[in-house]
Amino acid sequence: MANHHYILANENESQYHSLIMKGHQMYRKGFTLVELLVVIAIIAILAGMLLPALGRAKVAAKSISSLNNLRQLGLGLHLYNMDQEGFFPKHSSLKSETTSLGKPRTRWADYIYPYMQSEKVYSSPSLKKQDREYMVKPFAHALIQGKESLYGGYGYNYQYLGNARQPSEEYRPFHAKDSSIQAPSNTLAIGDTKGARKGNPENPYGYGGSGVYIIDPPLGSFALGSKGSRKTVAGPGNGNSYYEGGNDGSDAHRATPSARNGGKVNLTFVDGHSEAKTPKAIDGMRADGSGVPHNAMWNGVFDPRLR
Repeated sequence: MANHHYILANENESQYHSLIMKGHQMYRKGFTLVELLVVIAIIAILAGMLLPALGRAKVAAKSISSLNNLRQLGLGLHLYNMDQEGFFPKHSSLKSETTSLGKPRTRWADYIYPYMQSEKVYSSPSLKKQDREYMVKPFAHALIQGKESLYGGYGYNYQYLGNARQPSEEYRPFHAKDSSIQAPSNTLAIGDTKGARKGNPENPYGYGGSGVYIIDPPLGSFALGSKGSRKTVAGPGNGNSYYEGGNDGSDAHRATPSARNGGKVNLTFVDGHSEAKTPKAIDGMRADGSGVPHNAMWNGVFDPRLR
């Protein structure tokens, strides 16, 4: 009998120890407060390392999409030239041809639209919300159909390819011809633009839709191209350098290239290829910002001495 009690006691003690161990194991399955805080800190550090990389990847993806848009616009421009005996489109219609007759204004995007009929490719995917507020140029075909579809953000090298401004009989609308572009692989045709500030440095770029569909060289054209933007009756030179007039170097008047793609300007060239360049590079300056801006990448001959 005593032996039986001894066996039961051992069994009870064993069960007791087993329950304690199970309870201990169950308790250890959870985290202590310190352990939880350590895990949270590690996750925060990893997230902090990962988010910038994800942000850069997003910018890169949009930049690639934008370059694809520009390739398509370059193709549309080439097809237009073929049908127009090599001539480039003007940047915009004359008022006497359109608005004064009650017709919608037509611009370079409208002229090449029959050859590239995807409205989406005429606006950069890298545009920020605050940029889109000013990208307000409507497609003429949409207005005719009673709709409104806007574009902007890609600018046309109008001073050297096609400038329609005609402030007096002395000046005629300018159309370059493909045969006059001696360096097509080094002559930009269309690229990211901020637009202009409507002549006032206090205004944001693109204010009131100013210059959101064209892009100005660092210096106004003088002996080549349209010989000035022809903002006024006066010829090229002071007060008449850019889309909004002004002098060479005026940030308030120039329709300025936009480095919205990770610090670079996406461009398509006359020969049809597309690439990204820094603003300094397309203005002919060195990477450190030294040197004098020139129009080599704009003027059709890739000569920094000519404008």
